[in-house]
Amino acid sequence: MSNPEPTSPDAPDEGGPGIWIAAAILIGVGVVFLFQNMGYAIPGNWWALFLLVPAVFALAGAWKSYRKNGGRFGPGMAGSLITALVLVALTLVFLFDLDVNWHVIWPAVLIVIGLGVLVRAVWRK
Repeated sequence: MSNPEPTSPDAPDEGGPGIWIAAAILIGVGVVFLFQNMGYAIPGNWWALFLLVPAVFALAGAWKSYRKNGGRFGPGMAGSLITALVLVALTLVFLFDLDVNWHVIWPAVLIVIGLGVLVRAVWRK
């Protein structure tokens, strides 16, 4: 029997995180439809959970950048982290039907994105 060659830390995972996320989405949607068909009340805004899918991919990108940068915060992480935070915040607002003053939220989101761009530009110098 031969031993498999050791893989390097930079080698891609078999299937990557995408296969796990796709499986989790299918299972989650199946559970929601099963509960609905069994007569359980499902909140009307359960669709907001789909906003977490790109948030998970953004966090995976930030983690990959973190590992690539030797376990330190680097310029490639800021955009991914901000994207994930905004998507998680929007998910919470829609899922729990929070009363939010959108006239304040959207300018705040633009400010956070602008700060992320500045941090990234400063880090590159």
